[in-house]
Amino acid sequence: MLDWHGRYLINHVVNKILESQIDELFVILGNHYDEIASVIDPRPTIIINNGWQIGKSSSIKMGVISAGKISDGVIFFLVDQPFINKLIINSLMNNFQKSRDSIIVPRVNGRLCNPVLFGKKYYEKLMGLSGEQGGKEIIYKSQDVIWVDWEDEKLLLDIDTEEDYKNILKDYPLPSL
Repeated sequence: MLDWHGRYLINHVVNKILESQIDELFVILGNHYDEIASVIDPRPTIIINNGWQIGKSSSIKMGVISAGKISDGVIFFLVDQPFINKLIINSLMNNFQKSRDSIIVPRVNGRLCNPVLFGKKYYEKLMGLSGEQGGKEIIYKSQDVIWVDWEDEKLLLDIDTEEDYKNILKDYPLPSL
């Protein structure tokens, strides 16, 4: 529900994702889902995660269940990444077309970042996550990772705290285009 240059951050991120080659977007909502659902862009499919208290693994599972029915791969996006863009998303998807049994991971200066694309081969492992476990648990144990080196350091930025939010707004006063 954060303001991002005159619009809700979630809608900014949704719009950036939908500018890419993504066919279908599912937005998993947990805490305060009713408030968020009332303002979110209507284009994605909204999925309510009533088990959000369990941790992020519950949202990952909801994403796999939802997208896994129609796709050979699933990309996990975070709403707190304002600098996501179609170029990185399309790059991940293009790499996936060459190797559908892989995990496609962007990295900036050697650091793993999001979004990450998991091939269908990894759905069972994603469904086996628990609590606050995320995809990194699987990435670091996999032999099938394709790293996509990315130069734009803004991809590393996310908003986890009020201080992060204030600093990003201060350092990047204009929306990324």
